Amino acid sequence: MKTLLPLLLLFLWIGKTTTAQVSIRENFRFGDTLKVAKYRPIENGFSVAKIRMTPGEHTILNPEDVKALKDQTIIRVDLIYSDYPYGMDFTELNRRRILELYILLPEAFNSSIIDWNIVKQTGVESQRDMQNYFHGFEIYYRKMPTYQEEHKLILDVVEQKASPQDSSILKVFERQPTWKNMLVVTDVTGSMAPYTAQILLWIKANQKLKTFKQIVFFNDDEENSNTQTKVLDPTGIWTIESSNADKVIDLAFTAMEKGNHIENDLEAICYAIQKYPENKNNVVLIADNWEDPCDMKLVEFLKQQKVPLKIVVCGVKDRMNTLYLDLAYATGGSVHTMEEDLTNIAQMGNGKTFKLNGMKFMMSAGKFVQIEEKSNLR
Repeated sequence: MKTLLPLLLLFLWIGKTTTAQVSIRENFRFGDTLKVAKYRPIENGFSVAKIRMTPGEHTILNPEDVKALKDQTIIRVDLIYSDYPYGMDFTELNRRRILELYILLPEAFNSSIIDWNIVKQTGVESQRDMQNYFHGFEIYYRKMPTYQEEHKLILDVVEQKASPQDSSILKVFERQPTWKNMLVVTDVTGSMAPYTAQILLWIKANQKLKTFKQIVFFNDDEENSNTQTKVLDPTGIWTIESSNADKVIDLAFTAMEKGNHIENDLEAICYAIQKYPENKNNVVLIADNWEDPCDMKLVEFLKQQKVPLKIVVCGVKDRMNTLYLDLAYATGGSVHTMEEDLTNIAQMGNGKTFKLNGMKFMMSAGKFVQIEEKSNLR
């Protein structure tokens, strides 16, 4: 389970004469302190940045490495310290360390999917021994590919020169033969290249089936989302109504060239149902598990429109972004991963638990939370 570590009204001395009061108004879920003799990075397939601190101090020694993470998708943050002198209370020191990270990288504190952990090393035996142990943050992130890397990856898959890195979308579509005339709303930010490749491969291999009626690509980098009811705002949105694979591929590459990982999923859905209102009951959202939709404020509008969203969540491993469960529940829709389909989410209520992909979830106060066992570091 996770415990809440409140980070409120912390004080930080800035310079020699000025005191600034910094308030982090959110509560973040940190894992119960993990105890290991000596920390070793975990093998989870993501890149890792080592943010170093001196034992007993809260100042980050390599701040430029922190700033370089601003445009990356952060997956996990481990704060590592040593229980030396043994039994000393390090709570306040660790709060200051977290605040130091917040000042340099506030983006990391806005995501619901990041796995936060505090790791206590118990193997230090002396002051001299401290130099053999890492102190600071290890930040795991998904490195954003270049457009050239995306382009090559996608073409290799579509032309069958390479196999998909995973087959989430292909397996979902294979399990859903009744999905016809789909209005597909799909994220084409850089991190989604492996899944964009699968969509295009499916279209090319199934042109005669015409399972896709319309496709809406989104790659937005602005957060001023709207319901699209007054006038259609095509910023960061591209649409096509064609089963011609070459035309769809060309448009996908055009859509991929701009934007970043601020993702306006709901605005793109609003755009889709305003442009294609006759097909609003067939909306399939293809979403990135490791990014939050920045426009969840539009949920109530979609709920009123009675759009039953079928949400294909890509990249699910040991954690799932519960915002997509919330979105499916609010719209009376369903959630689909590479391994499994959750079609009865509308029947879930407060206190009820269920499993998806081997993970356990529960609705609490109208929102879904993932119930986790304490993980062991390897």
